[in-house]
Amino acid sequence: MRVTSDFECGNGKNIVEIAPGHFRIEEEGEKSPYCKYFCVRVDGGAEGGIAELSIYPDPLLGDAGRIGFMGHYPSKLWFSESEMTFWQPVTNRWPNADVFGDDHICTRVAVPAGEHVYVASNLVWPYSQLQQWSEAMVAKGAESFPMGMSFEGRPIPRLHLPAGDADPLRVMVLSGQHPSEHCATLGAAGIVEFLLSQHPEAQAMRRGCDVWAMPMINVDGNVHGRNGWTMQDVNPCEDFSGAVEGVVPKAEEDRQLWRWLTEEFRPDIIFHFHGYLGTRGCADAPYDGMYIFNDAAAVYRKPEDLARYRLATDLLFWDTAGLSASTTLPEHQESHLETQLALACGTTSVFYEINHGFAGVAASKQRGAHVFRSVMRALLALG
Repeated sequence: MRVTSDFECGNGKNIVEIAPGHFRIEEEGEKSPYCKYFCVRVDGGAEGGIAELSIYPDPLLGDAGRIGFMGHYPSKLWFSESEMTFWQPVTNRWPNADVFGDDHICTRVAVPAGEHVYVASNLVWPYSQLQQWSEAMVAKGAESFPMGMSFEGRPIPRLHLPAGDADPLRVMVLSGQHPSEHCATLGAAGIVEFLLSQHPEAQAMRRGCDVWAMPMINVDGNVHGRNGWTMQDVNPCEDFSGAVEGVVPKAEEDRQLWRWLTEEFRPDIIFHFHGYLGTRGCADAPYDGMYIFNDAAAVYRKPEDLARYRLATDLLFWDTAGLSASTTLPEHQESHLETQLALACGTTSVFYEINHGFAGVAASKQRGAHVFRSVMRALLALG
C-alpha cells in the first residue's frame, strides 16, 4: 500500500507510513486561512486493505497555520474511485471513519488490491477535466475564446454564449481564483450547462443576456494543488487594489482579466463563485454564504446601477441559501475585483460562496444555476 500526492491537484507532503497501513500526511498550505486543502491517492498494491490517513497542518505555517487548518473542521471528507469524476463523502461508505482531533484529522478507506482511491478535504475537479468539459460545451453550442495563457503557459478556458436579442444584459460568470475551491468552479460550470439545456427558462434567458464564463482562472494553482495562491504567490482575491486608478494587478491572469473586463466587455453583472469549508461559526445547512457592499452608494455612482445592485442583493437574501453561513455578511474590500468593477463599470456584483464540505458535483452545479436563475429572472423582467 502506498500514499502519494504527485499528480494533478495533489496536495500532501512528508508522507510517512508510521504503522502498517497507517500514513501520516502534512497538508501544504500558503497562508492562514488558506491551509485546509489536501488531496492524496491511496494505492492498494498487491494485497489492498484498510488505509488510515492522519492529516496534519502545514508545520511551516506555525501556530497560525494550525489554527487556520483546524478551524475548517469538522467537515465531510471525500473520496473518489473513478479518477476524480465522481466524489462521495467518506462516511457515506464507511460510517464513523472520520475523526477530528485537537491537532489533526483522520479518516479510513478500504482500497481493493490493484486499485487506488483518491481522498481529499473536498471534491476535486482537475484542470484537464475542465478542458474536456469545455470541449463538450462547445459541441453543445458554446463558443470558445480562451482569455490567454497563464503564468506557466496554460490556456485559460473562456466560453461565450451569445444573446438572441438585441441590446442584451452583459453577464460575466467567474470562479477559480482560489484553486482548492472546486465546488465554485463546478457552480460556474452549472450555469453554462443550464443555459445550454432545453429548460424553457434557460432558453428565455439566453435571448436576453450575453454570457461569458470563465470557470477556472487560476489554472496553474489548480494543477499544482494550491489552496488559494497563484504560482506567482499572489492571492487573486486581493489583487485589484487601485485598479480603477491604473494600478496593475500583480498576477498575470489578473492583469489579463482586468484589461478584458474594463476595456472590452464591461459587464452589467458578474456572478463570482467561491467556496469555503466546515461549519464553525455557521448557522443553518447548507452553510452557503455571500459577500455584499455595506455602503453600496459609495461604489455605485449612477442611481440605476445602485438600484440594480440592491435588487440583486435582495434576491440573493430571500431566494438563495447565501445567509445560512452567517446572518452577518462579510463585506467586499477595496482589493476585490467586485469593488473595482463597480467603480469602473457600475457592474452589479453577485458574490456567492458554496460550502464545499457539503456540496457534491451535482449539488454544486445546481447551486450555481439556482443563484443565476434567482437573480436573472428579475433583472431580465426589468429589461
